Amino acid sequence: MIEKYPLANEPGKTMFVFRSPIGSKIYGHIIKDRTDKAPAKLLFETSKYDSVDALKADYPEAKE
Repeated sequence: MIEKYPLANEPGKTMFVFRSPIGSKIYGHIIKDRTDKAPAKLLFETSKYDSVDALKADYPEAKE
């Protein structure tokens, strides 16, 4: 995992960023954060990107 960050416009969801084992593409997993009653859950895997900045352009980081 390269990094993780909370998603803007999608409270309660976190992006986990990974580098593809084959090649140098970047992709992310959108995870619904855990709650007291439910564990964290994988919701979506993004398409592959050339850079982390390109991924963040489509899935922006929340401002804290």
